[in-house]
Amino acid sequence: MKRGVLCLFLILMLLLTGCGNKTAAPPAETPPEVVPEMPSETLPEASPDAGTPETPLTLDALLADIEAAVPGTAGSSLRAAFAAGEFLDWSQQPDRETGEAVREWLGKHVPVENTLDLALAWNEVLTQADALLRGDEMAQGCLSDAGYILRRESYDADSVKQAARMLSPIFTQLLDFTLPTPRSPEAPGDYSAVTEAAFAGVWINNDAQTLLLFSGDTCRVVYPALDWYGEAAYAFRVRDRSSMGYCPALEIDFRESGDFTAPLAYYVSGIDETHFWSSTTGESFQKLA
Repeated sequence: MKRGVLCLFLILMLLLTGCGNKTAAPPAETPPEVVPEMPSETLPEASPDAGTPETPLTLDALLADIEAAVPGTAGSSLRAAFAAGEFLDWSQQPDRETGEAVREWLGKHVPVENTLDLALAWNEVLTQADALLRGDEMAQGCLSDAGYILRRESYDADSVKQAARMLSPIFTQLLDFTLPTPRSPEAPGDYSAVTEAAFAGVWINNDAQTLLLFSGDTCRVVYPALDWYGEAAYAFRVRDRSSMGYCPALEIDFRESGDFTAPLAYYVSGIDETHFWSSTTGESFQKLA
């Protein structure tokens, strides 16, 4: 009996051995899922300089910020710096509003009694803008303190001047609304009182429709007959002519020659807190501020 069992065991071993040394094949791998490629135009590449378009600056906002920068009011210097930065950015926009739009805004928002304050504010804003264009560090610091960040690294000077001319109604409305002060011909006054410092402020000649705005060592000239609208600030000086027996000459270097070649000149016989005059030409400028 044992012999029979042993034989059966040996037969089973031989059968298993007859299968050879073959190893079982590993299970087949599941092929990866193929994702169809999307056409390239469905996922456009972003341009290196692409970004969110800047919100255009509006004329209404700019004029309101200029109006808020009246010198002598709380925070006026910072407000003027903010408006100056805003003006520079507005000046570079290709779709700026027209001078007519400026006049319409002034008619709606600025009463006649406030026209002088607005002109003073605009003069200060332009002065700050000029300083920023020159890279003046103090002006840049004031702009930073005001919380305004310029949108550009450089500005086209011609565009800035053109934009300033568009806003010139801020100045010219003074010529429209200021009533002349009747004056009789005057004799010469004290020539020694005619100094650069004595001209600080805003002066108007109603007869010649001329406005002079002195600030620091520069003067803006609003003289529509000569197509000047205060967009540029010129150096000025008082030239002593006493050695020739003449009154002092107020000279404005509108040609920007640097040496006052052929300046705009006014011969000043006297000056006080209300006006300056010329006994030679009969001209008189009334002081507004």
